[in-house]
This record gives sequence, structure tokens and C-alpha cells, in this order.
Amino acid sequence: MIRSLYSAVSGMLNNQRAMDVIGNNIANANTVAFKDSRTDFADAFYQVSRSATANQPVSNQVGLGSIIVSTPSQFTQGAFQRTDVPTDVAINGDGFFVVQNSTGTSNALTRAGDFILDQGDATATPPVLGYLRTQDGWYVMGNADGPPPTAIPAAGQPISGMDRIYIPVEVAAGELTSSFSIDSNGTVTAVGQLGTTLVVGYVGVASFPNPNGLIRTGSNRFEYNSSAGDSATAVKTPGDGTAGTLQQGALELSNVDLAEQFSDMIVTQRAFDANAKTITTSDEMLQTITNLKR
Repeated sequence: MIRSLYSAVSGMLNNQRAMDVIGNNIANANTVAFKDSRTDFADAFYQVSRSATANQPVSNQVGLGSIIVSTPSQFTQGAFQRTDVPTDVAINGDGFFVVQNSTGTSNALTRAGDFILDQGDATATPPVLGYLRTQDGWYVMGNADGPPPTAIPAAGQPISGMDRIYIPVEVAAGELTSSFSIDSNGTVTAVGQLGTTLVVGYVGVASFPNPNGLIRTGSNRFEYNSSAGDSATAVKTPGDGTAGTLQQGALELSNVDLAEQFSDMIVTQRAFDANAKTITTSDEMLQTITNLKR
């Protein structure tokens, strides 16, 4: 009977955490490229009164509650929203954009392609009209000399062998840049006022066999972890192998299904209530035993 109290407490605590996961999913239903999570339960250890034998083939054991083994993310594709904004880029398929902080000392991964073109750097060689950056200032990374691959280093280390994607002021001497395009394979092309084109970089897509090994750090970013897969082969040309292709002028929406989340919420609430009822019933049984001596 005492065991039922502790089992029920574990059930209440774990269902409360499951509700926390559901609440976070619902809160991010409108977050660009957000990937929802679920809560995976498992039964806890057992107290064995008697092990199975040849003469008694069924053992006698009592479970002691539940545990949460993981809260994996669901990396299913979100719906696309057409925006026609040239700095908006969506990944159609698996993979992540590689981004770097403004000081160049740390790197991360993101699915959110709601980028901006910053003020650039007129003193650079060649002069830069603008760098492609995330909403909070992280640079979108790629290659200037040719398509990826490039290795992803561990967290906190700068990205070597990758360049910040930028748009130049001029595509040719005296011809200013008027627009730019990003192809499905990641090729970034600047277009001049007279129609001259200039390839200025290649956006890479990092793809991992186990994306759930990545660490969520907030702000739509993930941090690389070795359990996700080999970093040396992670960055690929979009469309190569498991890497998804790019779609300019579109955004990937959250993959949160509100109907599913509300259904999970009801089930979780009922499980929480049932565990609370178990505690109440166990308490009544203990009270009955206490009253026997009256």
C-alpha cells in the first residue's frame, strides 16, 4: 500500500513534466520551423518477491512507478508559407542551416530561415552590400570558393573552412547589385542592374543521422553534439544525399499539430488525476487500518 503512494507520486510528477512539454509545444505553434517534442515513459524498477522457477514459472514482482526516459523532438517537415521575401529560405527535407555568432567564436544549427540582410561593410574587400544573418544577428555560413562539405566543430569553437554569406555592392566594375537569388542547391547569385550575374557563395546544409542527439539552446538554434553523428561529413550541398534542398521566398512553419497537442493534454490530465486518485484511495485504506484499533 505504501508502494502505491510512491508509484502514484512518480506518475503525477512525470505527467506534470509531460504537460510542460505539451505547453512548450503549444506556445511555439507559431514559431518559424519549430519542431515539437513528445514525452516517452517507461516503467521503473520492480521489487521481486519471488523469481520464476521450473516449478513456479510465474514470478511475483510489483512495479514501483514510472520514469521519463526521453523527450525526443519530432523532426517532421513543417508546412511551407510563401512570402516572396528574398531573404526567407526554407529547407525542404532534412538538415539545418549553419550559423555563427557575431564574434566568430561559436556556432550553431537552425531550421529557421527567416533571415535578414544587414547593413554590410563598405570597407571590406570587395565592399559588402549586406551579410545574410538570423533575426538575432547570427551569420549564415557557407562556402565562397565552392560548394560544401565542411566539418562542424564542437560547441564553442569557431567554424573553420566556412565563410559568411554576403551580397557584394557590385557584380562588376561600375555595375551595382540590384538583387540576388539562392538556388535549390544553395548557390547564391548576385544580379546587377544590367543583368550581369555573379556567384558569391554556396549555402551548406548540415544533415545528421540522429538529429535528436543535438542540444536545443533556444532561439530556434541547436548545438552540435557527437551523438548526433559524424561532424566531418555533416555539411553537404543541398540536395546531396540526405540533405534537403532550399526554397527561397518561403518559410517553414512549426510542425505542431494543435489537435494532437490538445488530445495529448486531455490524456495527460486524466493520467495525472488517476494518479492523484490512487494517492487518495491508498490514504483511505491506511486510514481504515488505523481505525481498526478503535
